[in-house]
Formats: sequence, structure tokens, C-alpha cells
Amino acid sequence: MLKGDISNDLPRRIIVTTDTFLTAEVTVKKRLKIIPVPKIDRKINRQFLSWLYIYTTKTGTTLEVVSYDMSDDDMAQLVDMLDSMGTNPFRYYTSYESINHLVNELPYRPEVLGVLDLPDRLLRYGHWGLDVGIL
Repeated sequence: MLKGDISNDLPRRIIVTTDTFLTAEVTVKKRLKIIPVPKIDRKINRQFLSWLYIYTTKTGTTLEVVSYDMSDDDMAQLVDMLDSMGTNPFRYYTSYESINHLVNELPYRPEVLGVLDLPDRLLRYGHWGLDVGIL
């Protein structure tokens, strides 16, 4: 705010990939003892989500969760599940078709401070790549 006016500044944002806090386990069960039915069990690292929530509260940044292998409907269900658990630090969510799609979009998003991802993919983001130890 400048002299009581509402500021038009974009809120600073950190993009977090689902791979940092979500693991998926696929189990196959048999229906009628012959039809294999795959079931995806998603496990959430709640300690990491709690740390992200505390970090964003202290620094005043917002978080956006992105995924490369989930659809928009799956992302909406994930965010709703995090809301119902009470540990949802994310305000926005986006589903990307590939890492290159996000990498090509980063220069046109001035509000993005960085991308928090697995260490083996950090170099793809250039200077936007963030490691958990940096934050």
C-alpha cells in the first residue's frame, strides 16, 4: 500500500511440484479373481506441507502447486483433499503437460520467485530452480 491506496503489485509466488510432497503407489487387485484392477494410493508428506505453510506465513509469499502427470480434475481433487485435511498451503494449482511447458512459461511470469522441485530436475528451470535447503 502506498499512501492508503491498494497496491497493484503481484504477490510473490513459489511454484511447488507435486513430486516433492506426494508419492503414488499403484497396487493391483483382482476383481472376480481374474480381472486386474489398478488402484492408486497417494501418500502425502504432511511434515513438508506444514513446513511450507509456516515458511509462507513468515515470508508473505504464495504457493502454486503444479503437476506434470495429473489432470486438472485430479489437481482439483488433490487441493480439496488438502483443504479437508487442514494443511493446504497452496492458493493456486495448475496441470502442465510437460516440464518444457512450464520452463517456456517462466520468463513471462514476473511474480514467480522460483520452482521447488526434485534435485535431479532443478537444472531444467535455470535460475528459478530452488532446493528445499535454500528456502
